[in-house]
Amino acid sequence: MARICVMLAALAAAGCGSGGAADAPKLPHALGASLAAQASAVEASLAAGDACAAAGQAAQLRETVVNAIASGRVPASLRRPLSSSVASLAGDITCVRPRASAAGPPREHPDHGPDKKHGHGPDKRHGHGQGQEGEG
Repeated sequence: MARICVMLAALAAAGCGSGGAADAPKLPHALGASLAAQASAVEASLAAGDACAAAGQAAQLRETVVNAIASGRVPASLRRPLSSSVASLAGDITCVRPRASAAGPPREHPDHGPDKKHGHGPDKRHGHGQGQEGEG
């Protein structure tokens, strides 16, 4: 979570298109607000213990940054720090989904159980001995 706070601070320092020094590079306000909201969503998911949601949100944040850089909306001096921060964030989140059992829960068979004979026993001849057709 500390990395998200650092990234949000970097976005704020970049000015997000408002205030700040006149010559400092700035992100367009809408882009900065969107990136900050997405980073906050990642942070909230991690705080809630949902790493899988956070991983998906971080991947979406990374995609937003890649698209913003490709479209020229991120000033050149902010491209590398922003993209490396987001890539590092996304790489640090590990989603571990619970493994489903391949066999599933044990199934009960109506003809099986300790009190069932399953067709075996002294009264079941299995085709051996007397009474077979064709013998004799």
